[in-house]
Amino acid sequence: MIQVIELLSGFMPWVLLLICVIQVLRLAHATLLHLTLRKAISVDAPIARDLVDKIDQRMERQGELPGDDRNGLVLIALGLAIAGFGLIQQDGMLRSMLGAALFPLFVGIALLIRRWLVERAIASETATGE
Repeated sequence: MIQVIELLSGFMPWVLLLICVIQVLRLAHATLLHLTLRKAISVDAPIARDLVDKIDQRMERQGELPGDDRNGLVLIALGLAIAGFGLIQQDGMLRSMLGAALFPLFVGIALLIRRWLVERAIASETATGE
């Protein structure tokens, strides 16, 4: 078990660095897109309409409910994994691990309930024709 912890502790800085690099690249991409769009709009270029359409298509693909169900399921799985880890430990970690597992479990359940409520509200708006 100690070897696994040592192995994971060696990988964690690299994983965090990779996540940071990916986020910085996403931020740079969004910044360049916005700068290009601003410049195209300011000179009234015909490409501005294409860029706005590209942004609109991206927003339509995300839909009205962007990923609450996926995030909720991942958090529930994380909470169950933490609880399972606490169950297989032989020392007195069960109580603290179950306590730690409650946070992602409740947040995941709340996200799934939120998604269900939003879907229900959209369905009722669609049914009434508003």
